[in-house]
Parts: sequence; structure tokens; C-alpha cells
Amino acid sequence: MILNGSNGTRIADGVNQVHESIGNGYAATPRRFVGGAGATACGMGLLVLALLVALALASSAQAQAQVPLGTADSFAVLGGSTVTNTGPSVINGNLGVSPGSAVTGFPPGTVNGTIHAANAVAAQAQSDLTAAYINAAGRACQVALTGRDLGGLTLTRNVHCFTSSAQLTGTLTLDGQGDPNAVFVFQIASTLTTASGSNVNLINGAQSCNVFWQVGSSATLGTTTTFRGNILALTSITATTGATVDGRLLARNGAVTLDSNTVTRAQCAGAPPPPPPPPPPPPPDETGPIVNIGGPPNKPCIARDFRLRIRASDDSGIRRIEVFLDGRLIERTTSRSFFVWIRAERLLAARHTIRVVARDRVGNRTVTTRRFRRCDRPVSPPFTG
Repeated sequence: MILNGSNGTRIADGVNQVHESIGNGYAATPRRFVGGAGATACGMGLLVLALLVALALASSAQAQAQVPLGTADSFAVLGGSTVTNTGPSVINGNLGVSPGSAVTGFPPGTVNGTIHAANAVAAQAQSDLTAAYINAAGRACQVALTGRDLGGLTLTRNVHCFTSSAQLTGTLTLDGQGDPNAVFVFQIASTLTTASGSNVNLINGAQSCNVFWQVGSSATLGTTTTFRGNILALTSITATTGATVDGRLLARNGAVTLDSNTVTRAQCAGAPPPPPPPPPPPPPDETGPIVNIGGPPNKPCIARDFRLRIRASDDSGIRRIEVFLDGRLIERTTSRSFFVWIRAERLLAARHTIRVVARDRVGNRTVTTRRFRRCDRPVSPPFTG
């Protein structure tokens, strides 16, 4: 009776359709098992494919591209309506305002760059800032932080999002995990506020140039805050007394207000150059020491004892020097420079050979000879007067 109901009719129709397939020449039982296995394999394939796509998307999302600032990159401070300063602020980079034109407080503030007020350069920078703001705001959220204070957190590269305001009290640590290109994006729907003395700390290669704070309304940096990264605010930015910024203060529509601050335009450091190749190994030392023999004989014949000065040098050092007279060892030393006496008066009247053998510390040898003749006639004693 249930099969006759509306639901039963659909079920019956389904059964009939199955039997029509069977009637077309397919065996019922094998067809059911084959169909089930094929469906399971197909489902598993689709599941694996989905997992691979998800992993690829996750990997792509993990490696965020830098937010392109365009010409706004050259600015440390850029306002929409005005830029005002109190005290001895230092701006390291360009300062600009557009479409407004008011820039006040310089001096006493100092700009180590160029001031662009309501000119074409500032207008283009604002246009590029708008594109960068939209780029940052349009990225998919990866880490939801709504309601959490950033103080005390350690975050890695990701798109971190707040559906309302964001607060920093204390120290936020951004960990580059060894990658100097790690990009951190913070999407903040309304305001960004830091408490006095707060700090954004970068570790393991993270760089200020790769940190982007997209703020849906205004940002306020508390006194003596040490802030790192590029603030892209829809409305205004206020840096209170003593706050320092390694990055940029870029406001689209409102004012940038400074009070005794230091703002330094962040620049990405390039990858460190590879270490220089090691110097080639020195060629093997195959040269023996250099040996010089100084002193007599400088006459046709020698009748009296005389002294020779022997000097040897080698880059590897001298191991040993031996002096031979007619093949007989008369001196052995490790000195580089020394004197040796030749007892010519005791020699026969004939030709004699002095041979110096010097060895360096790696085993090379040099042999140097000096010959002289012992006189065969008496030599008159020196005249004494």
C-alpha cells in the first residue's frame, strides 16, 4: 500500500528504472556491485582532488604577496586633508598631502625627504594608496582575532582580521620563520589603538616593509609606542608623544597628526649576498729553500781560515741546514742565518768544495756549492811595521 502513495510511486518508478536498465542487457547483481565500486572509486578520487586543491589554496594563501604601494612607497607620511606636527619630529622619507594642501609644524619638525603638498606627485601617491588599501582589504581572512588584544601574541605570516576594532597593549611579536619575504596583513574593520609603551617586535627575518595594517577608520599610536609596519587608514592617523614608527603612516581621507615622533620609511633588505667563494688552495710547495753563501773565497787561492755566512729562506720554514766540506759534515743547524768557520790552514793544497744542503718543512731540498783552492805556497804574514 505504501508503494501506491506519492512517495511509493517515486520509489516504484526508481525500481522500474533499475529494471529497465537490467532489461537492456545488464545482469542485476554484477551491475549493482560494479556500480557501487565505481561510485566509491569516483568518490574517493573526487575527495583526493578536493584535498589537493584545498592544500594548494592553503599553500597559496600562506605565501601572501606583498601589498603593492606603487608611488606611495616613497612616502613615510601621507595625509588626505592635512599633516600637522608638534615638536621635533623627524620624518625619514617623503611627506605629502592630497587633496588637502596644509602641512604645518615643519620646522620644528624635520623632513629628510621631499614635501609634496597638493601636487601631482601627492595625488598619484593617494591614488596608489587607495589601490593598496583595496588590495589589502580584499584578501581572504586566515586568522580571526576579533575581540583579542594583540599584546602577548606571536603571529606568523597570514591575513589576520578583526571585524571591529583592534587593540595592542604590550608587545606583539611577528615571526618571519626565517623568511625575509614573509608578509603579514592585518584587516581591521574600524579603529586601531595602541596603549602607551606598546611594541611590535619582529623576529626570525620578519621585516617592517612586509607588515600592512589596513584600518577601516582611524589609527592612534599611544605615547612611546614602538610600531612597525605600514598603516593604511581610511580616515586619519594620530601618533602621540614619543611614538616611533618603522614603516609608513598613510591616511586616505583624513589628517596625519604627529607629536615629537620619528617615522622612518621601511625598506625591504635584499637577500644577503652569497658568501664569496673560498680562495683556491695554494699550489703545492715544490720549491726548495733559497740559500745564499756570503764571504770568502774571492781570491785565486786561500791560505788562512775564513768565515762564511749562510742564509736560507722558505715560506714553509726551514727544517734543517747541513754544511759539508769535501763531503764531511761540519755544521748542522735549524737557524735561518748563521756563520761557519772553514779551517783552510789545515787543508791540503788542492781544490775543495763546500756544499750547503737546506731542507724546508714540507721536505723540499736545495743544494748550493762553493769551491775554493788552498794555496800551495806560503803566504806572507800581514805587515806589522
